Amino acid sequence: MTDTVIPSIESSSLNLLCQTTPSSPLLSSSSSSSIATTTSSSSRSSCSLLSIAEKATSTPTSSGIYDDLENMIDPTVKFEDGTIACTDFPVGQGVIALDWLSFGGWSGIQNPSDDSTGGTCRDGTYCSYACQAGMSKTQWPSTQPSDGESLGGLYCKSGYLYRTNTDTDYLCEWGVDAAYVVSELDSSVAICRTDYPGTENMVIPTYVTAGSTLPLTVVDEETYYIWQGSMTSAQYYVNNAGVSYEDGCAWGTDGNGVGNWAPLNFGAGYTNGVSYLSLIPNPNNSGDINFNVKIVAADDSSTISGTYYCENGVFSGDNTDGCTVGVTSGKAHFVLY
Repeated sequence: MTDTVIPSIESSSLNLLCQTTPSSPLLSSSSSSSIATTTSSSSRSSCSLLSIAEKATSTPTSSGIYDDLENMIDPTVKFEDGTIACTDFPVGQGVIALDWLSFGGWSGIQNPSDDSTGGTCRDGTYCSYACQAGMSKTQWPSTQPSDGESLGGLYCKSGYLYRTNTDTDYLCEWGVDAAYVVSELDSSVAICRTDYPGTENMVIPTYVTAGSTLPLTVVDEETYYIWQGSMTSAQYYVNNAGVSYEDGCAWGTDGNGVGNWAPLNFGAGYTNGVSYLSLIPNPNNSGDINFNVKIVAADDSSTISGTYYCENGVFSGDNTDGCTVGVTSGKAHFVLY
């Protein structure tokens, strides 16, 4: 894994929202107050790219990748250190199992003693996990590697799981209630968040079925993971309609157009009272996504700085490198149509 950071997407001005985006969506940011930017090597006017009981247990109480919590309802069952075996997975209270991966439900396994990843959750490893749409994991150690790699998840010690952030009793927390994905399509869309801090696998699903609506996690950058002094935001890989989350929320390969090769990226972060939402081309993919996307105000009481879209392979304003909008009040919708 290369040393990367998912930068803050805060714009320096709400009047200048379509900006040059990175040639890779995972780049080190020199400043937390602006989008890390480089120009693409060639110009493109394209959207191509880019159980519940007295304590949390491994009893599967969730509804697959959608889990058991209603929207914006906080978890109520505290996680207790040293009570759940590392061979079990603490599903529920927002935590979802990623059963299509080979990690026993975990989103990733990191062994800092030899810099290896994968395998089973075992002594000495950080065992990262996914939360349902709209939520983020709360667990990562405050002391991070000096080389820029990130560690995230619960820690396995003497055969049992322990929190790495004891400031919270819960494994998942809601993001800022500012963004929803609204599908007007006849097919499902797998939107896959990177597991960060952690392995940076793009495996955390927001799976929007035909005609449905789901929250998109907008992290509060001022309280979320800080990478070497810089704030970070949530990053998503958006697959073509019809791609399953099992196929789309996993590492892809050159030419297959899924996972890290998906044709579009979303970005979402909140700071200084504004939620910044982005459409970003994925330079790994030279094709067009097979549907359109626009970011619009959710209702008349919501205020956003313009409406931006990726339509018929072209970004609004013929911008080749994506756009960012600021939500100053209310909510915005990523409309898939």
